[in-house]
Amino acid sequence: MIRKVKKIVFTAAALLTTAAVCDAQPTVGIAPYRGGRLAAVSYTFDDGLQDQYTLARPELNRRGLRATFAIIGSKVGGVMHSKQDRKDGTDGTPCMTWDMVRQLAADGHEIASHGWEHKAVTRLTPDQLRHEVQRNDSAILTETGRRPRTFVYPGNAKTDETIAFCEQDKVGSRTFQTSIGSKRDTTWLRQWVEGLVEQGAWGVGMTHGIARGYDHFENPQVLWAHLDYIAARQDEVWVAPLCEVAAYVKERENTELQVSTAADSLTVRPACTLDPLLFRQPLTLMLGSGLWQQARQDGQPLTVYRHRGQTLVDIDPHGGAATIY
Repeated sequence: MIRKVKKIVFTAAALLTTAAVCDAQPTVGIAPYRGGRLAAVSYTFDDGLQDQYTLARPELNRRGLRATFAIIGSKVGGVMHSKQDRKDGTDGTPCMTWDMVRQLAADGHEIASHGWEHKAVTRLTPDQLRHEVQRNDSAILTETGRRPRTFVYPGNAKTDETIAFCEQDKVGSRTFQTSIGSKRDTTWLRQWVEGLVEQGAWGVGMTHGIARGYDHFENPQVLWAHLDYIAARQDEVWVAPLCEVAAYVKERENTELQVSTAADSLTVRPACTLDPLLFRQPLTLMLGSGLWQQARQDGQPLTVYRHRGQTLVDIDPHGGAATIY
């Protein structure tokens, strides 16, 4: 029997009931988030401020968390000025050096583009916009060896037209965000995550300064306590850089599955319409009922695993048929 399944995506409630489907009609679908988790969170640090490296980096690394750092090429090695600096009586906030940016990339964090000069893209002419985006992309590629995969809008200003331009040759951009800086406390941050889990949603946290600079925390321990909390919930929440979750969500929405069933096996053939050179994030298949033990795709073994009561396997959405048995 052959069936075509288009982006079967389960809500948080459905994740708990899929295994009850009759064995004669095994349900195969794409999990909402990697590993069958109920929600996702991406932490984004804007402006490339130095204490993001000296303070946030070790705390993230200690907990095995990876984040997105949005870099302004013209400010690297320099100083960022804001109203907060004047209020605090400081002469700007130091920014990271390229050595620091390279170390973040080597650690596995994402280096995103925040524009060459942090100019609101909605106020630029087409030539100015091209310069703002392309020069920063080139600088990040030259310095890190990796072209940025996402764009973070200065001042969060954007239109449909600027989004289309800024996302060229990228997996996406930060089109929504939640401020998690100075105005928040540990209770608010915990409730934010709880709401994401209840809704089966993806949250994108945005912050800037850690101990100084724009929107900095009165006490950085608020952020460290929150990182402890989210690290302990990784069984339910996929914590990953912006580029990885953005790629997964778009692949999930642009992949069809052709499912063939046999007495003791499933064959799942994915068809993803996105550019395979850009969209390289594995997709998690939920296999429903059945005691599946092994899987192969393109001649390579895949790991079949169980998570939160579901049988799962991660496949290449651009690969050939995956056989599960």
